[in-house]
Parts: sequence; structure tokens; C-alpha cells
Amino acid sequence: MQKYKQKKLKTNNPRIAVLVDERKKTTSSIKAKFHISSYIYLCFLFLFLYAIFQFTIKYFTKKEGSIEISFTKDSTLTIFNQVNEEILFDIEIAKDEFKKEKGMMYRTSLEENQGMFFVFDKQDTRIFWMKNTYISLDIIFIDEKFVIVDIHENAFPLKEDAIVSKLPAKYVLEIKGGLSKKKNIKIGDKLIVANPF
Repeated sequence: MQKYKQKKLKTNNPRIAVLVDERKKTTSSIKAKFHISSYIYLCFLFLFLYAIFQFTIKYFTKKEGSIEISFTKDSTLTIFNQVNEEILFDIEIAKDEFKKEKGMMYRTSLEENQGMFFVFDKQDTRIFWMKNTYISLDIIFIDEKFVIVDIHENAFPLKEDAIVSKLPAKYVLEIKGGLSKKKNIKIGDKLIVANPF
């Protein structure tokens, strides 16, 4: 194409020279318009993707992060430790699947006399993790006879490693991290839940 233009430009015919010049101007104009259109398209695409990103962040933050989930007292629980002490907790019961899945996620505080009590249909190996959990927890595994069979102390916030019970458990109690040691709560301790669930 370039050789054809050069050949035509060597002619002494001014009309041909004008046509070639106009063609060049038209081609340049088309290229310029194409570049401008591409630039505008990319700008709109970027703004669209940015808007979606902002909406997603805002939606999920509002849904799960920015709204503080308050503790709800459903019952009380008493642990009888091996030094004849009775440790009383107000408990929030997690029995349905949604509540068991969420657990203590997105909460930023837990009092020493509070805990979340998980109720399962049968006794089995239990697996927990600390995803989206902002406070350290002691996770206490309890068998069907309400005897503590395992304790995982000071589970680290936001860590997604699996926390597996060493023995089968039907119930699990989550309390503030470090409280098991402070209150002398150990494997073999028994407990009583005040109200049926």
C-alpha cells in the first residue's frame, strides 16, 4: 500500500496528488477517532468495574463487618471443676445451622461470664476454625454426658487452621481466650445447662 502511494505521488498530476493527500487525511482522522473511542470505552469500563467493586465492598462490610452483633442470653451453664468450684456462664445457644456456621464471627467483645454453646445432633469429631473471628477463644469440647473431653486454649483470631477435637463431642462451648486456665477448667470437668434446648 505504501509503495502505491509513493508511485502516485511521483506523477505530475495535481488531481491525483490531492486525492492521495485527502486519503491520508481521512485515514489519520479515522485513526484519531478510533483512539479517542477506545480511550472513552476504557474509561467507562474502568468506572463501571470500580463502581461494582465499591458496591461489593460496601455491601459485605455493612452486612457482616460494620454491624456489631450483640450477645443474646439464652440460658446459663455451670461448670464444676476439680477444685470444687462452680463457674457460671451466661450462654448464647447455637443450635440451627446458620448460627452454628457463624458462631462468634464478626464480634469484637465477649465478657468473662459469657459463652456460646453449640448443640449438635449426635456425638462426633468436631472441627472448628477462627475465620472472621476477631477475639481469642478457648474452645471446649463436651461429650453427650456433659463431660469435657478436650480443650483448645487461646485459639488465635482470624486463623483458618482446623481445630479438631481429640475425642468425639456433642456440644462445644466457646469462651474468652485464656479463661479455662484462669478458672481451672480442665478435661474431665462436668457441667449443667439450666434450661433445655
